[in-house]
Amino acid sequence: MQQSELPKPESSNSESYAPTEFSEFFQENWIYLAILVVIIYIVIMYTKILKDRKRNKDE
Repeated sequence: MQQSELPKPESSNSESYAPTEFSEFFQENWIYLAILVVIIYIVIMYTKILKDRKRNKDE
């Protein structure tokens, strides 16, 4: 069975978010977001350290 028409974007609310929904999301999940930011920071710093070590070995 094929669909004759594509669903219209106005009919679905999945695309539009109210600012209150974002603030609720951050309030409920702030610890996970903080952990994610720390992990990203550690990965960036680790890659910089590895580049510096490699550069120092070449000299």
